[in-house]
Amino acid sequence: MNTNEIELLNGSVNVTIHKNYLKNDDSTYARVKRTTAGMNNVIATILKRSTLLDKATLVAAQMLFKDAFLELLQQGTSINLFDLGTLYPSAQGNIEAANPSIEEIPSLTLGFTPSDEAIVAIRKTDISMAQLEDTNPVVNQIEDLSTHKTDWTVTSGMPVRITGRRLKIAGEDEKAGVFLAPQKTDGSIDKEETDWIRLEEKNFFKNTSSYLEVILPSTLASDSKYTLVIRTAAGRGNRINKTLRALMLDKAITVA
Repeated sequence: MNTNEIELLNGSVNVTIHKNYLKNDDSTYARVKRTTAGMNNVIATILKRSTLLDKATLVAAQMLFKDAFLELLQQGTSINLFDLGTLYPSAQGNIEAANPSIEEIPSLTLGFTPSDEAIVAIRKTDISMAQLEDTNPVVNQIEDLSTHKTDWTVTSGMPVRITGRRLKIAGEDEKAGVFLAPQKTDGSIDKEETDWIRLEEKNFFKNTSSYLEVILPSTLASDSKYTLVIRTAAGRGNRINKTLRALMLDKAITVA
């Protein structure tokens, strides 16, 4: 650790709100967006409260504590971490045998039980922001598989790979699918969707959450620009949502 890089954290706790797919109602659950404090942050906090020890001494002590903790864990002992909680050996996993041998017991892992004092401390933390989980499709890249270009230029009648997140196309809604909306000279598209081009299901040869592979129509006009629109009802796993999630890509796709 570089003792010249000791710093304090000035952050706050943010949470994202996720739909609870285990229930058939509108219930949700919250997940904390973690900020992890390293030992440099711990040392900075100590130095803010006391100058009895200098940075170099605290860094050396931290390394000694780490080595001691690892030695005790190798002995199979549980460790009380400064009265903040207990780090303990744990065996996880299913054992098929009724009377298993030592070799059949799963490898040990670690568990942690926080102390009451630690739980009281975290309950005093303020939540500064709660935002809904983003469930819409995300496109990171489009590759023309005939030229391997990734500059948002595609070839009429040739296959492309669309890479991103939450892309899988699913749902019976007629508006679900992948569309190319021709752009006007000012970059706008027809909101009535009368000239949008649907990419036919039969032309898809990959349809996953992380990427789509599809052959483009041969009718795309050269030197034209299109807006990619993705609408899907795909949820987690094989779940089909009642409502469509949509993306209208803000980068124009150009046909070579």
